[in-house]
Amino acid sequence: MPSDRDLFVEEQSMVTMSFGEHLEELRVRLILALAGLMIGVLIVFIPPLDLGKRVMERMEAPAKNALTDFYASEYAKKREAAEAQKAISPEVRAQIPASAFVAALRDLVPDLKLPAAEALGDRTIDLPMRYHMSGMIGVTEKSAYQIDNSLISLGPLETITIYFLVCLVAGLVLASPWVFYQIWAFIAAGLFKHERHYVMRFLPVSLGLFITGVVLCFAFVLPLTLAFLLDFNIWLGVAPTLRLSEWMSFATLLPLVFGVAFQTPLVMLFLERIGIFTVDDYRSKRRIAMLMIAIGAAVLTPGQDPISMTLLMLPMILLYETGIILISRGSKSKGRTLVEA
Repeated sequence: MPSDRDLFVEEQSMVTMSFGEHLEELRVRLILALAGLMIGVLIVFIPPLDLGKRVMERMEAPAKNALTDFYASEYAKKREAAEAQKAISPEVRAQIPASAFVAALRDLVPDLKLPAAEALGDRTIDLPMRYHMSGMIGVTEKSAYQIDNSLISLGPLETITIYFLVCLVAGLVLASPWVFYQIWAFIAAGLFKHERHYVMRFLPVSLGLFITGVVLCFAFVLPLTLAFLLDFNIWLGVAPTLRLSEWMSFATLLPLVFGVAFQTPLVMLFLERIGIFTVDDYRSKRRIAMLMIAIGAAVLTPGQDPISMTLLMLPMILLYETGIILISRGSKSKGRTLVEA
């Protein structure tokens, strides 16, 4: 049996709440959550820590690394093709009049002391020549990718706007324990006394799932998505240039989407525990759930590419199935407990 004293002691006397009381509770929890978010953002802005700048640099790193790898790969391909062409191209020798050669040098370097063209007579100059690919003329490894791996900004306010967005998201992640506490506290206010112990149990799990989703997106989804998009550029033969605002908007919003999406099994389990849905309901509505997950992934992902949508949809489907497994196991253990009693 759950204890009458839990995380939300101030709300134990509530059994039912009116609609107006729910709105007042929502207002209080929103104010407290925003206050915690503001403190988190202020911590990110503290100059000695420079958390905002560090987070922004970490978010830019996958894009810069992907661009570096792309241009390095392109340079290596061009160099290999040039070497192969050089190996099969025959060396020829061209004979040109010495007077024409001297005249060309005089046009290029007027101050160079050269003999008069008439004094050279009919002499010729024998020059060895070999065919080289025109694509490699003037191309070095440095010019191929070390300069082009930077993100570009096209507006005077673009950089500072993105910086504030990054600081806001970093502050939200930093204050996520407090924000999640306020969310679950609002949910607990509308529950009966015997149901509120679920909130105390689910709160740390909810926070852990959110952090897991954010970290998984940063470590796996963003690099994989960017690699796919750059490979598509290679297939079309288009050299990519990433804009700062577009990449940073994508890199800041998608992790939050993943963090929220990872709450799926916990929400399913919570709704089953308070008697709204059963495991049979989740199983019978599986097709509808898959359709809603696909639509939600298409709407929530900030990019228009199919890879980010797929990488969000597949974990959500797995999490939905995980929720069904957790509920069914919990129901079996609960049934055994009742039988033994």
